[in-house]
Amino acid sequence: MDIINLLNTRYSAKEFDPNKKLTTKDLEDIADILQLSPSSTNLQPWHFIIASTDIGKQKIAQSAHGMYAFNLSKILNASAIVIFSSKIDLTDEYLNLILETEEKDGRFQDATFKELVHERRT
Repeated sequence: MDIINLLNTRYSAKEFDPNKKLTTKDLEDIADILQLSPSSTNLQPWHFIIASTDIGKQKIAQSAHGMYAFNLSKILNASAIVIFSSKIDLTDEYLNLILETEEKDGRFQDATFKELVHERRT
């Protein structure tokens, strides 16, 4: 795969054909890719919502008003919409949850490394 070529030939879709739909497999792959997207400190402080039903897209479209009204048809005609949300505050509770999950996954060679990772995040 030539990433530079892909980036040079990418484009932002301005319209979507409501008759073209992503497959269930496509949507599953998108969800997997989003779930695996890394952050620099392995916190992945984001969540994704994928709406592919008409009802789901209509709910999202309710936010397309004012200066965002031009997006209404894009939201309703796209096969699926991905909403990205991110934590604003990384609480001690969340940081400790991630740290303990990583320990259970065997990511730390020893307790010293675990403490070093925790110190760098806080």
